[in-house]
Amino acid sequence: MKKIINYLLNFFKVNKSLFYVGSSDKLPEPLSKEEVKYVLKAGEGDEMARAKLIEHNLRLVVFLSKKYENTKIDLEDLVSIGTIGLIKGINTYKLDKNIKLATYASRCIDNEILMFLRKNKKRRGEISFEDSLSYDAEGNELHLEDILGTEPDIVTKGIEEEVEKQLLYEEINKLNNRDKRIMILRYGLYNYNEMTQKDVAELLNISQSYISRIEKKVIKKLKVSSKY
Repeated sequence: MKKIINYLLNFFKVNKSLFYVGSSDKLPEPLSKEEVKYVLKAGEGDEMARAKLIEHNLRLVVFLSKKYENTKIDLEDLVSIGTIGLIKGINTYKLDKNIKLATYASRCIDNEILMFLRKNKKRRGEISFEDSLSYDAEGNELHLEDILGTEPDIVTKGIEEEVEKQLLYEEINKLNNRDKRIMILRYGLYNYNEMTQKDVAELLNISQSYISRIEKKVIKKLKVSSKY
């Protein structure tokens, strides 16, 4: 493990500027075909294979850390905390989890950052659960309470979308017709185009807060369904 930490420290020292000037595209590309090979080697105790997996998922840390930029915590600190979560994810990931490494690691990264924010809030009292953190891809405001109560893979688009949508389909089929329609329009299911909360509210002539409550209810159930 010490070798991995030294390897990453050297990597950060050489590439520090990549994280803070908006140049995350220069980070190593995520592994694909080689991933299983490295996961197996890492499981056998190969530290360099483990380091390789960590290095090639660093862009995920940067991407997820940027969700929390408005929490008064420096991005550099968020990336550092997120990297700890990534390392924990790599160390505990198993192929028999039936979930891709990027999905599993993203949960560990988010969990690590959120634990840090909870502790920091208790210690300094600076972060309000109602404070706006940022906006999601549809332009909806994200609050800390929203992120704490939702599954990272739903908030973070593009990460194992097919797995999450399958879970969505299962939960949506349990809803009444109106709530089902809300979720279908919000997430672009059944070949519909995705719509913002505001657009869905106007279309169905209901409040945006009601739509938000329905989403949270479904996502809360998804958390139980997709526990690892």
